[in-house]
Amino acid sequence: MIRLVLVDMDRALGTRDGRPLDQAVLEHLHKVMHAGILLAPMTARDRAQALVLLRGDESCLQDAVLQDGARLVAGGMPLPGAASRAEGARALMRRLGVAPSEVLVLGGASADAELLSALPNSVTTRDSSQAARSCARAMVAGVHEGGVAMLLDDVAQAAEWGEEPAFLRGGGSDGGPRAELGAEAPVEPAKGHAIVPLLAGVAVVAASFVVYLSDTFPSIAGMMVLSVGLLVGVALFYMGLSQRRDARKARKAVGSGRTDGRRARR
Repeated sequence: MIRLVLVDMDRALGTRDGRPLDQAVLEHLHKVMHAGILLAPMTARDRAQALVLLRGDESCLQDAVLQDGARLVAGGMPLPGAASRAEGARALMRRLGVAPSEVLVLGGASADAELLSALPNSVTTRDSSQAARSCARAMVAGVHEGGVAMLLDDVAQAAEWGEEPAFLRGGGSDGGPRAELGAEAPVEPAKGHAIVPLLAGVAVVAASFVVYLSDTFPSIAGMMVLSVGLLVGVALFYMGLSQRRDARKARKAVGSGRTDGRRARR
């Protein structure tokens, strides 16, 4: 269960250029809090600047990592600062009594790289810094493309149902980047199934010839049995060839997806 969401304001939420947070994104942050999850924005800015970017919404700053960890807030109360954003986030987690496995970190800035590497539930955006993309275990579309909203909705809905978010249930276990959230993962094709209709087709054709040559049926009936057998056998044989071709294409697509995953890790 996710109990705390650490979210980078500067890059992941799109306020790096000084524009206030989109009202729609702010509403999604409130969905997370209404689901009983703690929210802690992380930013290089001080509290006054962060409050402006949050459109004056102080409820989003009850827990926060400000000035890249130099100033911390827990339950609306100030805490001693830390030397870095990652150290500040860890101090906040200890104060709130939240284990690393109960934290989702949505990072985008280079300052988030250490935290994205250290926490098991780490997500970044496609338009984040290279350092963040190389360390996060999952990726979503940028805030202006709806990826952040989808992730926050996923987390909030899962909390209401007492479940893990979908991106955790479908995540990989190799320690590298998971598949992009919202994208359908290629399915590994089953092996050996294509050979069944191929063999069945050959068997039906052979059986038809055996019946025809055995004089079991009159000549006309035997010819009909042979004709039907040939049609069924050829159809099965062609079906097997088609399945084999499709399986090869699917395996190629899976291999391409894995290659893309390895590239994303670099």
